[in-house]
Amino acid sequence: MKKYKIIIFSILGIIVISSFWFSFFFLNKNINIFEKDLFEAGESSDVVIVFNSGGWGTVSLEKAKDFNPIINEIKRILEDNNYKVSIVEYHRTEENLIAKLGSLKEIIFNFSQSSNFLAEKIESFISNNPERKIIMAGLSNGASFANSVMSKIEKNMDNVFSIELGAPFANYRETNKNILELNNETDFLANGDIKELSFSVIKAPFVWLYDNIRGESISFFEAMSIKGHNYDWQEVGQEISSFIKEKI
Repeated sequence: MKKYKIIIFSILGIIVISSFWFSFFFLNKNINIFEKDLFEAGESSDVVIVFNSGGWGTVSLEKAKDFNPIINEIKRILEDNNYKVSIVEYHRTEENLIAKLGSLKEIIFNFSQSSNFLAEKIESFISNNPERKIIMAGLSNGASFANSVMSKIEKNMDNVFSIELGAPFANYRETNKNILELNNETDFLANGDIKELSFSVIKAPFVWLYDNIRGESISFFEAMSIKGHNYDWQEVGQEISSFIKEKI
């Protein structure tokens, strides 16, 4: 019994420490890096795309095979219409266990703290660069995060837009004229098909273990293999193109 208590208290201790680290160390450092990148991008661009990957939000644009093609198409459309465009990445946590545990609270509570930080920096940027425009672009959890940021922006709202793909059903969703929300009809994470989601979660550890034993390194989220949660330009391109041309 004592052994189990030690294990439980150790786990709780790690969670508390990771949450403290995330809120009081990571967020400040991370948002300052983002602010620097954003203002530098604004010096040479008319439009800045803020990239938010799915999952934990640690994947770079270069390695985001699921979202990179869509981001590049958005950039191409803007450049075809004679806009100078930059892409700035926002990473919601770091690629290690403590960092991911620390960010769990943010995921559960709809990114309440980090979205406040980012919304303030975006408002500051637009106040200093009123001729610039920002497009938040997010996939899955990145879409939920972008949506939470949009709900906090009060100043210069007409200069900030959001393109959100496959946001999980459980999170609150802000709706306004500057948000484009797209979900596949077959995406059971976005549409809340509990039965299919439960099956994916149950089988995921076995898929993850099998593929990693075979030398195919995949993430737990990839192992879940959520049906309909893949988005490609052929499916969403027309609506995104229309949104950009109408709003920007």
